[in-house]
Amino acid sequence: MARLTDADVVRLRERYAAGERQTDLAAVFGVAQTSVSAIVSGRTRADAGGPIAARSPRAQRPQATSTRSASARNRLTDAVVAEVRERVGAGEGRAEVAAALGISKASVDSIMSGRRGGATSTRAGALDDAARARIRAAHAAGQSQSAIARAEGTSQQMVSKVLRAGT
Repeated sequence: MARLTDADVVRLRERYAAGERQTDLAAVFGVAQTSVSAIVSGRTRADAGGPIAARSPRAQRPQATSTRSASARNRLTDAVVAEVRERVGAGEGRAEVAAALGISKASVDSIMSGRRGGATSTRAGALDDAARARIRAAHAAGQSQSAIARAEGTSQQMVSKVLRAGT
């Protein structure tokens, strides 16, 4: 690594201000890109002179603040849960549903498996007798376990468990 003089730092900052990329400047001056970043931002060698770059738009963004707790922000509403179940049940891809609703695919997967389900959710093991009967009837009609799970808003594993139990 090269030790930069104050004149080098000024030239580096001027070239960066003119639009050159940090990686290109790092190669020219024989230093790491992280060193170029620290120099052009003024984190190091601020006293050497030359134009110091403004903070990036990402760094200037204020941090999101909310009066709600993290657990309250992460709680899914019953309306979102219902929409996820409806859209996935209709055959829409889980990733597409997640993107459209602004939630993670993992959340969609959790909803569909019964692990999550809004404020009044029930666990996947809490299938009522009618749901168990529909699962058995659909299986007898030749539907796949995955298709049955989507239609019932539960997991394929739960469908398999119901079918194995036979009760």
